[in-house]
Amino acid sequence: MIKLSIKNKAKISLALPVLFSLQVVAQQSPEKVLKILVQKEQNLVDAVATGDKTLWNAALHDSCIIGIEDGTVMTKSKFIEDLSPLPKGYVGQIKVIEPKLKLYNNTAVLSYIADEYLELYNQKIHTQYRQVNTWMKMGKEWKAIMMQVFEIPKNPVPVSIAENILKQYTGTYQLSSERKCIVTVENGKLFVEKSGRKTELLAQTENVFFRNGDGRVDVLFLKDEATEKYKMVERREGEDLVWTASL
Repeated sequence: MIKLSIKNKAKISLALPVLFSLQVVAQQSPEKVLKILVQKEQNLVDAVATGDKTLWNAALHDSCIIGIEDGTVMTKSKFIEDLSPLPKGYVGQIKVIEPKLKLYNNTAVLSYIADEYLELYNQKIHTQYRQVNTWMKMGKEWKAIMMQVFEIPKNPVPVSIAENILKQYTGTYQLSSERKCIVTVENGKLFVEKSGRKTELLAQTENVFFRNGDGRVDVLFLKDEATEKYKMVERREGEDLVWTASL
């Protein structure tokens, strides 16, 4: 029989609670953890409309960092300070959909879409956000230690533009003598062709267009006052890539 010293017994005694805690977490199935966290997330997004600070305060760890869709990074205290009910005339609802979970012992990373329906003075707006949150099991409770929200870009409803206006933008544009594209009109539709690949440009206004499925880039046709020719501007997040009329 192996005998343990008092010192070794003490070490084992101290280690048992930690091992038991990890074992409890390990025994939780991903399905069970997913169900628990999705319900927590749904409760939190429901509390956004009412401005329920108590619920958010209980769910977030004091060191939690929150990144919101405009690029701002906030502390827990700042986030809760700014939390308030929706203004008068606003009616909103958010549903947690398409959740996906990665479980690492006592840490869980949950990704989902926050599907928001907002009504502003009887006008309806539908927006979706991709949210990725990190939760940690602390004792018997899951606490959020990191939250990140990204708005999912989408296209507006295109408008119809007269063909004679579209034809003003046709021609060859270039970034350099080696890198060129061709803009054409076919059956009343505007197309841009790059490296043999042709893509339709859909109109927001007479001179602002977008590519279907690409909600981050606007394509503008602006007249160069010096040359009286159009330039094609691809604008992404406020940054412009300018294609000039080929000589």
